[in-house]
Amino acid sequence: MRATIKAMLLLGAAFAAGVSAAEKKPAFSTTIDYLDYVFFEKETKDMPYYPLEVYEKRIREMAEGGIKKIYLRVNICGLTHYPSKVSALYGENGAFHWESNLVAGALRLIETYKHYNPCTETIRLGKKYGMEVWAWESLFDDAGVIYDEMKCEPAYVEFYRRHEGWALLDPFYRNNMDALAQRDPRHVPSEEDLEKSNREARKNPIAKITFTNHSRYKNPITLEAKDIRILTSADNREWKPVETPFVFTPSVTADGFNRFEITGLEITDPYVKLVGSKPFGSRPFSVVLLNQRGQGEIFDNTGRKVSSVWSWLEADGDKGSLQFDRFQGNAAWDWGNRQMGFIVGEPQPQRWYYGVAEFNVPKAMKHKVDRFRELAEYPFDGFMFNIRCHSTTDSPEQYGYNPEVREIYKARYGKDIWKDDVDVDKLFEIRAEGIADFFKNCKAISGGRPIYMSGPTPVGSNTHDYGDMFGPLPWLYKRYFADGSIDGVIMIVRSKEDFLDYFTDEITGGKPVKFGVFREMGYYPQHSEMVIEDIRNLKKRNDLDEVELYETMILSHYPKIYDVIKE
Repeated sequence: MRATIKAMLLLGAAFAAGVSAAEKKPAFSTTIDYLDYVFFEKETKDMPYYPLEVYEKRIREMAEGGIKKIYLRVNICGLTHYPSKVSALYGENGAFHWESNLVAGALRLIETYKHYNPCTETIRLGKKYGMEVWAWESLFDDAGVIYDEMKCEPAYVEFYRRHEGWALLDPFYRNNMDALAQRDPRHVPSEEDLEKSNREARKNPIAKITFTNHSRYKNPITLEAKDIRILTSADNREWKPVETPFVFTPSVTADGFNRFEITGLEITDPYVKLVGSKPFGSRPFSVVLLNQRGQGEIFDNTGRKVSSVWSWLEADGDKGSLQFDRFQGNAAWDWGNRQMGFIVGEPQPQRWYYGVAEFNVPKAMKHKVDRFRELAEYPFDGFMFNIRCHSTTDSPEQYGYNPEVREIYKARYGKDIWKDDVDVDKLFEIRAEGIADFFKNCKAISGGRPIYMSGPTPVGSNTHDYGDMFGPLPWLYKRYFADGSIDGVIMIVRSKEDFLDYFTDEITGGKPVKFGVFREMGYYPQHSEMVIEDIRNLKKRNDLDEVELYETMILSHYPKIYDVIKE
């Protein structure tokens, strides 16, 4: 009888739990990239600053649209949206967007700060309309873009030179480069060695260029010879067109990827750009640059394959320099004003990973914690550390070789990472431990408020492209939860949400961790129906706590999304 009663009680409990799980629906949150409202909102673009009453209107729309939580992006790469004693408010000391098409928005944002603090007002207005307001901070400071001097307005060239092109880098690093992740010294040749190898690469004219598209786009090649111009430069500044005829030969590889070959060339300059003329928004993409090495190959007039490093840019006519120390892949060449190009030989490699702090360096840790301490003085409801990062490199596995990491590795494994063979996974485990220490330090000064993080799919190390810029960096979720540092994870995934299988009780320690997914809304409006369908499907999920929509300005432009959230 007791066994029967016990079984009935257990069955009732299971039924109740099942009903509860079935009723659980994810809450929708949104991330405000405040800069984009100031820069790009058509309603206010002619105003001297972004009016608070317009901002309140947007926040009211969020609440009325079914949004339960606001994340405010509190940084502009390495700079801040709030007065800072340890970093810099955007616009201080000439640090802002200098490119001609962005200067007006930059000056409008700088003027806005004179009228109100976006952090203070977002918290006030979010509370007024019944929403939680969290700070959305970059895990790494994020150097943002390195600007092209050729695209700066003349008035800002002096600023460009003072900052060496890095407009949005946290100024702390200008005097403390050794707080950034350091490149393996064995991959930083001397100027003499680099000059010698490049002289060898450039001793004969370039006669042939080949390129194989390795993106997911297996569409027909839409480019023809008439669409293509070739520009060359001796200094990566002044460009001249190749006037002699060349032959453009498209083809498809056995596994279905597009390939082209350009022959009949005699190029003697070290910098080359390929200009493909297709209108913005043209579909389908047929040529996409994903990697700086290997996708494109060049051959001299003896048939010898010559080393080359590739990049791309959005160019203003024939102006614009190729940048090799900041590379973001997935650039569609046959789209709008995008140009693709390469250097014959090798550029001087970047010694420091701009915008990516090395947490095992004591002064880097102190600086990052001091930045968080300033942020924690605001009455945010919680904090999100996001891993999205403009800072990129073609060789992330070559960074993190700082002296401090070297000493830890030597003490633990008895080998010198500057001289001996290195187990890169063990090296990056040490680097990951520094990040875990940072989370723990932040939790100690958060006043008990929750801290979330975003992350790439945790199966393996970095299986998702949002983690590619960090190399084989493991994310130590088990330790984060054991330390009590991280209370929730919003996973950056696009289609499959099977990451939840990873977070077993062994990983979470049985703690009630919150889980959600991140959705990039920038695909709107071209894929509007896909976005709407995705949101409807997410609403049905009973295994997610939250869906974060990035960014809010997209919702403001397409309020139909709000209607779907409220359905």
